[in-house]
Amino acid sequence: MLVFSLLPKRPHLLFLHLSKYVKPHSCGITSLNSPISTSAMKEKNLKYLKVQMPNTILEFHHFWLRDHCRCPACYNSVTCQRNIDIMDIISDDLTIKNKKITEDRLQITWSDGHESSYSLNWLKNNSYEGKNQQKNEKRRRVLWNKTIVNQLNLPPIVQSQLKNDETMREVYDRLFRYGFVKIEQVPPDRESTLNVANQIFLRTCNTVFGNGLWEIGNNFDHKDTGYTSASLDLHTDTTYFTEAIGNLVFHCIDYNGTGGESIYVDGFFVAQELKMKDPEAYDFLSRTEIESEYIEPNHHFVSKGPCFRHHPISGEVEQIRFNLLDRAPLATLPQTEVEQYYHHLRSLTSIIKQKENEFVCRLSPGTVMIFDNFRLLHGRNAYQGTRIVTGCYISRSDYVSRAKTFGIELSA
Repeated sequence: MLVFSLLPKRPHLLFLHLSKYVKPHSCGITSLNSPISTSAMKEKNLKYLKVQMPNTILEFHHFWLRDHCRCPACYNSVTCQRNIDIMDIISDDLTIKNKKITEDRLQITWSDGHESSYSLNWLKNNSYEGKNQQKNEKRRRVLWNKTIVNQLNLPPIVQSQLKNDETMREVYDRLFRYGFVKIEQVPPDRESTLNVANQIFLRTCNTVFGNGLWEIGNNFDHKDTGYTSASLDLHTDTTYFTEAIGNLVFHCIDYNGTGGESIYVDGFFVAQELKMKDPEAYDFLSRTEIESEYIEPNHHFVSKGPCFRHHPISGEVEQIRFNLLDRAPLATLPQTEVEQYYHHLRSLTSIIKQKENEFVCRLSPGTVMIFDNFRLLHGRNAYQGTRIVTGCYISRSDYVSRAKTFGIELSA
């Protein structure tokens, strides 16, 4: 019997309290850990189908298989949407009447007479167990510091090559693996910056900073330090949006002065370092929501979130959310946890500020820098003279969608 007279203060602790009572089934669903009778085990086995595939054997529940039938009656291949009513197929009476497994397909005749056919490769690519087995087969992200990024020696990608699908796939592959990509030989003007962004992502975001494109360096249009010539500490953008912007596109179209070098740090490398050196800080900053805000006339954006967000299934870090300038008043923590927060924030910041983690370069007219705002922190040295940068924002949803069309899976 479970008694919840004293619930833990934070939701993640409730999970820890329950974990000794809850055990995962093979299908990834959890239930209370109660003894299972022999007859129940036999019933369970009757509802799972073992499928022999090249180099592996996977089990599929009858409900899952029936729900994922891709025949014309169950699935509209034009709209890529299901036609079936879940109430019509999820029945305890549902059984497999006949099955046939060939070299590359599984064919099933159901107890209600319906027939389904599945590609074995599709089953592997679209099931929880299949994806987990393939994780190590895929190319992984390359986490980097100054030494590693300088050794990459990536060949330049030229704008004229973006019409080629292989080149476009390379763009997305670099964004996935390293968090950034440079596009060269771009005319140094606003229109060309927008053209590159639209070629790669199809569309840009309209935000408070501009419709599609914004420009910084010769005005103070917005109440933001980025619009000045002062130095900018390392940060991620739009921590105050409900969903932070996915990618940033930068292009310096005019430079005549000194300073202004751009600085980039791999936030996933930072997360790895913090987890290893100060696991208590990593845990605290992964579960503690801090509020960020942006204020200017007619606008007041506010959003809460932890410094590190993780994939809900794999547990791998998938976003760093860090901007010391945009922190709202600290009203999300009781005073008894404030000292702990500042202590852990200092631990994180000390790693971010280490010079050996920085990739420093000067944005020059003709080179467009695109980087993942969920991963990379960016900053800038102070400058004197003229430095005009155009740029735009890309939504995370658009970035993930477009990457998928080139066979790049961004989720961990």
